[in-house]
Amino acid sequence: MFERARGLILRYNPGQFTFRNFAMTASDEQLYNLANLLNDFQECEVEEVLKVRTFEF
Repeated sequence: MFERARGLILRYNPGQFTFRNFAMTASDEQLYNLANLLNDFQECEVEEVLKVRTFEF
């Protein structure tokens, strides 16, 4: 089993945005910082940031 892809979900009330296919070398801290930078362009404050990992068996 190996990790195939990474993504982010930014959840708002209501709605969410999904971003996919980030570099495998991106750290959790870098992804979180990116989520905060993306949120700066939104009118609402992000309520939840989720990291999505896709695996292949």
